Amino acid sequence: MDISQRLVLIVFLGMIAACGAARLYDKAGRPFWHALVPGLNVVALMRIIGRPDHHALWLLVPGANLYFSARWMVELAQSFGKHHWLDHVLVVVFNAFYVLNLGLAYNEEYQGPAYRKGAKAAFA
Repeated sequence: MDISQRLVLIVFLGMIAACGAARLYDKAGRPFWHALVPGLNVVALMRIIGRPDHHALWLLVPGANLYFSARWMVELAQSFGKHHWLDHVLVVVFNAFYVLNLGLAYNEEYQGPAYRKGAKAAFA
């Protein structure tokens, strides 16, 4: 696979992820365009899952960003009522497609923020 084919694949997957995130943000009561603006999309995600806005800064810390990205994706799934361990694995491994599925599925509804102080942690 040469570089141009890889670039097309990356752009295609990015478009899928952006469309899914835009629809998901709309379902959660946020304007869809928040998913398309870099930086604002992470702050909007923090608001959807119920975390303080400053938690988005963890993306700037090498190593910690991998852990927190996975944790936030699990909390996003939990915000839509997905509490089974298989859903947690799928949202981390197949993130773009899982978010697209959550965004486009008619029977999936936003149930409120999953992050609460004192509650059991997603990976703990």
